[in-house]
Amino acid sequence: MVGVANGKKYQDLEKEMSVRLRERIRSEGWEPAQALLALAKRDREEGASYRLTDIPKFEAGQYAEVEIARMKGGGEKRFVVPFMREEKKWRAGAAYRDGREWEEPEF
Repeated sequence: MVGVANGKKYQDLEKEMSVRLRERIRSEGWEPAQALLALAKRDREEGASYRLTDIPKFEAGQYAEVEIARMKGGGEKRFVVPFMREEKKWRAGAAYRDGREWEEPEF
């Protein structure tokens, strides 16, 4: 997913979202494709890129967390993304297993 975002192919990320994540985005009044376009625009304007900063932490083969850095203007912000096993693939999740909130409301 990091390579897809850095390759500016944000539209390809929708298929990497879990069903619950797509539902959560819709509950916020967005369609997943719209949210990805807004992210693409923001990244383009800010010259942002992404990199994996920590090895994924897997739990029970059905849940994992990955730390990713968003870099822009010489600085970086790190965030953790939950992943769930769905249809035999790892997909970006909508919630953390421990119930904490996403660090950024737009994710």
